[in-house]
Amino acid sequence: MKKLLLTLLALSVAVFARNDVPSCYDALKITNPNPTVQKELFILVDQTTPLDKNMMIYTYKNMMQFIKNGYAVTIASFSANANGKYTNIAYSGKLEALLPDGSKHDIAKKVLRKYQGCMNGQYKYAKKKATKALVGVLKGANKKLPHSDIVKSLNDISKHIIKPSQASSKTVLLVSDMIEHSSIISFYSKGNLKKINTKTEIQKIKKSGHIADFASADIYVIGAGIIGHKGYRDAKTLKQLTHFWEQYFILTHANLKEFGTPMLLENIR
Repeated sequence: MKKLLLTLLALSVAVFARNDVPSCYDALKITNPNPTVQKELFILVDQTTPLDKNMMIYTYKNMMQFIKNGYAVTIASFSANANGKYTNIAYSGKLEALLPDGSKHDIAKKVLRKYQGCMNGQYKYAKKKATKALVGVLKGANKKLPHSDIVKSLNDISKHIIKPSQASSKTVLLVSDMIEHSSIISFYSKGNLKKINTKTEIQKIKKSGHIADFASADIYVIGAGIIGHKGYRDAKTLKQLTHFWEQYFILTHANLKEFGTPMLLENIR
Protein backbone atom coordinates (compact mmCIF):
# COMPACT_ATOMS: atom_id res chain seq x y z
CA MET A 1 0.00 0.00 0.00
CA LYS A 2 2.82 2.41 0.91
CA LYS A 3 4.53 1.74 -2.41
CA LEU A 4 1.25 2.40 -4.27
CA LEU A 5 0.73 5.69 -2.45
CA LEU A 6 4.26 6.81 -3.32
CA THR A 7 3.65 5.92 -6.97
CA LEU A 8 0.39 7.90 -7.04
CA LEU A 9 2.12 10.85 -5.39
CA ALA A 10 4.84 10.80 -8.04
CA LEU A 11 2.20 10.70 -10.78
CA SER A 12 0.29 13.63 -9.29
CA VAL A 13 3.47 15.71 -9.13
CA ALA A 14 4.25 14.81 -12.75
CA VAL A 15 0.78 15.93 -13.89
CA PHE A 16 0.99 19.12 -11.82
CA ALA A 17 4.34 20.05 -13.37
CA ARG A 18 3.40 19.11 -16.94
CA ASN A 19 4.86 21.18 -19.73
CA ASP A 20 4.71 19.83 -23.28
CA VAL A 21 7.22 22.43 -24.52
CA PRO A 22 10.93 21.67 -23.86
CA SER A 23 12.88 24.33 -21.95
CA CYS A 24 15.63 26.24 -23.75
CA TYR A 25 17.06 27.44 -20.44
CA ASP A 26 17.40 23.88 -19.15
CA ALA A 27 18.87 22.61 -22.42
CA LEU A 28 21.56 25.33 -22.50
CA LYS A 29 22.06 25.43 -18.70
CA ILE A 30 21.15 29.12 -18.51
CA THR A 31 19.43 30.52 -15.43
CA ASN A 32 15.91 31.65 -16.26
CA PRO A 33 15.55 35.12 -14.68
CA ASN A 34 11.74 35.06 -14.93
CA PRO A 35 10.25 31.54 -14.78
CA THR A 36 6.75 32.74 -13.81
CA VAL A 37 3.83 32.53 -16.25
CA GLN A 38 2.29 35.93 -16.93
CA LYS A 39 -0.98 34.61 -18.39
CA GLU A 40 -2.48 31.19 -18.97
CA LEU A 41 -5.38 30.33 -21.26
CA PHE A 42 -7.45 27.25 -20.53
CA ILE A 43 -9.51 26.04 -23.50
CA LEU A 44 -12.15 23.60 -22.24
CA VAL A 45 -14.01 21.78 -25.00
CA ASP A 46 -17.32 20.02 -24.38
CA GLN A 47 -17.25 16.94 -26.61
CA THR A 48 -21.04 17.08 -27.02
CA THR A 49 -20.82 20.46 -28.78
CA PRO A 50 -19.64 20.44 -32.43
CA LEU A 51 -18.73 23.91 -33.72
CA ASP A 52 -19.13 25.28 -37.22
CA LYS A 53 -16.09 26.40 -39.21
CA ASN A 54 -16.32 30.08 -38.18
CA MET A 55 -16.39 29.25 -34.47
CA MET A 56 -13.46 26.86 -34.88
CA ILE A 57 -11.44 29.60 -36.56
CA TYR A 58 -12.44 32.06 -33.82
CA THR A 59 -11.25 29.63 -31.14
CA TYR A 60 -7.93 29.07 -32.95
CA LYS A 61 -7.25 32.79 -33.43
CA ASN A 62 -7.88 33.50 -29.76
CA MET A 63 -5.60 30.65 -28.73
CA MET A 64 -2.79 32.09 -30.88
CA GLN A 65 -2.89 35.32 -28.85
CA PHE A 66 -1.56 33.25 -25.95
CA ILE A 67 1.18 31.42 -27.86
CA LYS A 68 3.80 33.97 -26.88
CA ASN A 69 6.73 34.36 -24.51
CA GLY A 70 5.78 34.26 -20.85
CA TYR A 71 2.31 32.81 -21.59
CA ALA A 72 0.86 29.30 -21.28
CA VAL A 73 -1.99 27.38 -22.92
CA THR A 74 -3.82 24.30 -21.66
CA ILE A 75 -6.38 22.46 -23.82
CA ALA A 76 -8.78 19.97 -22.25
CA SER A 77 -11.80 18.04 -23.50
CA PHE A 78 -14.71 16.66 -21.48
CA SER A 79 -18.29 15.34 -21.69
CA ALA A 80 -19.28 12.32 -19.62
CA ASN A 81 -17.56 9.01 -19.01
CA ALA A 82 -19.12 7.49 -22.11
CA ASN A 83 -17.56 6.00 -25.23
CA GLY A 84 -14.08 7.04 -24.09
CA LYS A 85 -15.01 10.73 -23.95
CA TYR A 86 -13.74 11.32 -20.44
CA THR A 87 -11.88 14.44 -19.31
CA ASN A 88 -8.51 14.60 -21.03
CA ILE A 89 -5.66 17.13 -21.19
CA ALA A 90 -4.71 17.26 -24.87
CA TYR A 91 -2.00 19.91 -24.46
CA SER A 92 -0.40 21.95 -21.71
CA GLY A 93 2.63 24.07 -22.49
CA LYS A 94 4.29 27.38 -21.80
CA LEU A 95 6.66 29.57 -23.76
CA GLU A 96 9.50 30.86 -21.62
CA ALA A 97 10.07 34.56 -21.08
CA LEU A 98 12.89 36.13 -23.08
CA LEU A 99 16.16 37.14 -21.48
CA PRO A 100 16.32 40.85 -20.62
CA ASP A 101 18.79 42.73 -22.85
CA GLY A 102 21.03 43.43 -19.87
CA SER A 103 21.45 39.70 -19.11
CA LYS A 104 22.66 38.86 -22.62
CA HIS A 105 26.02 40.56 -22.00
CA ASP A 106 26.87 37.89 -19.43
CA ILE A 107 26.44 35.00 -21.87
CA ALA A 108 29.03 33.79 -24.38
CA LYS A 109 28.15 34.73 -27.97
CA LYS A 110 28.13 31.08 -29.08
CA VAL A 111 25.68 30.13 -26.34
CA LEU A 112 23.57 33.22 -27.03
CA ARG A 113 23.22 32.25 -30.71
CA LYS A 114 22.06 28.80 -29.66
CA TYR A 115 19.64 30.37 -27.20
CA GLN A 116 18.10 32.63 -29.84
CA GLY A 117 17.70 29.71 -32.26
CA CYS A 118 16.19 27.56 -29.53
CA MET A 119 13.63 30.20 -28.53
CA ASN A 120 12.55 30.60 -32.16
CA GLY A 121 12.18 26.83 -32.39
CA GLN A 122 10.28 26.74 -29.11
CA TYR A 123 7.60 29.05 -30.53
CA LYS A 124 7.19 26.97 -33.68
CA TYR A 125 7.04 23.76 -31.65
CA ALA A 126 4.41 25.12 -29.25
CA LYS A 127 2.31 26.50 -32.11
CA LYS A 128 2.36 23.15 -33.94
CA LYS A 129 1.59 21.05 -30.84
CA ALA A 130 -1.20 23.34 -29.58
CA THR A 131 -2.80 23.60 -33.03
CA LYS A 132 -2.81 19.83 -33.50
CA ALA A 133 -4.33 19.34 -30.04
CA LEU A 134 -7.03 21.98 -30.58
CA VAL A 135 -8.05 20.64 -33.98
CA GLY A 136 -8.22 17.15 -32.50
CA VAL A 137 -10.56 18.04 -29.64
CA LEU A 138 -12.77 20.32 -31.75
CA LYS A 139 -13.21 17.73 -34.49
CA GLY A 140 -13.79 15.03 -31.90
CA ALA A 141 -17.03 16.63 -30.72
CA ASN A 142 -20.17 14.58 -31.29
CA LYS A 143 -23.73 15.75 -30.54
CA LYS A 144 -24.88 12.11 -30.30
CA LEU A 145 -23.07 11.46 -27.00
CA PRO A 146 -25.75 10.48 -24.45
CA HIS A 147 -24.82 12.80 -21.58
CA SER A 148 -23.31 16.24 -20.99
CA ASP A 149 -21.69 16.30 -17.56
CA ILE A 150 -20.59 19.93 -17.49
CA VAL A 151 -20.91 20.58 -13.74
CA LYS A 152 -18.79 17.62 -12.60
CA SER A 153 -16.22 18.20 -15.34
CA LEU A 154 -15.80 21.87 -14.44
CA ASN A 155 -15.47 20.91 -10.78
CA ASP A 156 -12.65 18.48 -11.57
CA ILE A 157 -10.84 20.71 -14.06
CA SER A 158 -11.05 23.87 -11.97
CA LYS A 159 -9.74 22.25 -8.79
CA HIS A 160 -7.02 20.09 -10.33
CA ILE A 161 -5.81 22.24 -13.22
CA ILE A 162 -6.97 25.87 -13.10
CA LYS A 163 -6.72 26.67 -9.39
CA PRO A 164 -3.23 25.08 -8.94
CA SER A 165 -1.85 27.04 -11.92
CA GLN A 166 0.83 29.52 -10.84
CA ALA A 167 -0.01 31.96 -13.66
CA SER A 168 -0.44 35.57 -12.57
CA SER A 169 -3.61 35.85 -14.70
CA LYS A 170 -5.98 33.05 -15.75
CA THR A 171 -8.45 33.04 -18.62
CA VAL A 172 -10.89 30.26 -19.49
CA LEU A 173 -12.46 29.82 -22.93
CA LEU A 174 -15.30 27.34 -22.40
CA VAL A 175 -16.55 25.76 -25.63
CA SER A 176 -19.95 24.24 -24.85
CA ASP A 177 -23.67 24.40 -25.55
CA MET A 178 -23.98 24.68 -21.72
CA ILE A 179 -26.95 22.28 -21.70
CA GLU A 180 -26.33 20.12 -18.62
CA HIS A 181 -27.72 16.58 -18.78
CA SER A 182 -26.30 14.46 -15.97
CA SER A 183 -27.16 12.70 -12.73
CA ILE A 184 -26.51 15.96 -10.83
CA ILE A 185 -28.91 18.20 -12.74
CA SER A 186 -30.58 18.07 -16.14
CA PHE A 187 -32.08 20.81 -18.28
CA TYR A 188 -34.22 18.24 -20.10
CA SER A 189 -37.65 16.84 -19.31
CA LYS A 190 -39.24 14.13 -21.47
CA GLY A 191 -36.74 14.81 -24.23
CA ASN A 192 -37.35 18.57 -24.37
CA LEU A 193 -35.50 21.49 -22.79
CA LYS A 194 -37.39 22.46 -19.65
CA LYS A 195 -37.84 25.81 -17.92
CA ILE A 196 -34.73 26.29 -15.81
CA ASN A 197 -35.32 27.15 -12.16
CA THR A 198 -31.93 28.62 -11.29
CA LYS A 199 -32.38 28.53 -7.51
CA THR A 200 -33.50 24.90 -7.49
CA GLU A 201 -30.72 23.73 -9.81
CA ILE A 202 -28.01 25.59 -7.88
CA GLN A 203 -29.23 23.93 -4.67
CA LYS A 204 -28.87 20.52 -6.34
CA ILE A 205 -25.28 21.34 -7.28
CA LYS A 206 -24.49 22.43 -3.71
CA LYS A 207 -26.03 19.23 -2.35
CA SER A 208 -23.94 17.12 -4.75
CA GLY A 209 -20.71 18.72 -3.52
CA HIS A 210 -19.53 19.43 -7.07
CA ILE A 211 -18.86 23.13 -6.57
CA ALA A 212 -16.01 24.25 -8.79
CA ASP A 213 -13.41 26.84 -7.79
CA PHE A 214 -12.05 28.92 -10.66
CA ALA A 215 -9.83 31.02 -8.37
CA SER A 216 -10.98 34.36 -9.88
CA ALA A 217 -10.28 33.30 -13.48
CA ASP A 218 -11.95 35.24 -16.30
CA ILE A 219 -14.52 33.11 -18.13
CA TYR A 220 -15.61 33.37 -21.77
CA VAL A 221 -18.23 30.97 -23.15
CA ILE A 222 -18.68 30.18 -26.83
CA GLY A 223 -21.37 27.92 -28.29
CA ALA A 224 -24.11 28.29 -25.66
CA GLY A 225 -27.48 27.15 -26.98
CA ILE A 226 -26.19 25.42 -30.11
CA ILE A 227 -28.30 22.58 -31.53
CA GLY A 228 -26.01 20.66 -33.87
CA HIS A 229 -24.10 22.67 -36.49
CA LYS A 230 -26.82 25.11 -37.59
CA GLY A 231 -29.56 25.23 -34.95
CA TYR A 232 -29.95 27.59 -31.98
CA ARG A 233 -32.32 27.94 -29.04
CA ASP A 234 -35.03 30.61 -28.88
CA ALA A 235 -34.39 33.92 -27.09
CA LYS A 236 -36.43 33.00 -23.98
CA THR A 237 -34.54 29.75 -23.48
CA LEU A 238 -31.19 31.47 -23.98
CA LYS A 239 -32.12 34.07 -21.36
CA GLN A 240 -32.88 31.36 -18.80
CA LEU A 241 -29.70 29.49 -19.70
CA THR A 242 -27.60 32.65 -19.39
CA HIS A 243 -29.08 33.53 -16.00
CA PHE A 244 -28.37 30.07 -14.59
CA TRP A 245 -24.70 30.13 -15.61
CA GLU A 246 -24.25 33.70 -14.40
CA GLN A 247 -25.28 32.53 -10.93
CA TYR A 248 -23.18 29.38 -11.23
CA PHE A 249 -20.00 31.31 -12.00
CA ILE A 250 -20.61 33.69 -9.09
CA LEU A 251 -20.88 30.62 -6.83
CA THR A 252 -17.63 29.16 -8.21
CA HIS A 253 -15.41 32.26 -7.78
CA ALA A 254 -15.19 33.11 -11.46
CA ASN A 255 -15.48 36.35 -13.43
CA LEU A 256 -17.88 35.71 -16.32
CA LYS A 257 -16.76 38.20 -18.95
CA GLU A 258 -18.99 37.16 -21.84
CA PHE A 259 -21.54 34.43 -22.52
CA GLY A 260 -21.64 33.72 -26.24
CA THR A 261 -25.03 32.52 -27.54
CA PRO A 262 -23.38 31.23 -29.57
CA MET A 263 -20.62 33.65 -30.67
CA LEU A 264 -18.58 36.16 -28.67
CA LEU A 265 -18.61 39.72 -29.95
CA GLU A 266 -14.97 40.42 -29.14
CA ASN A 267 -11.68 38.62 -28.70
CA ILE A 268 -10.80 37.24 -25.30
CA ARG A 269 -8.13 38.93 -23.20
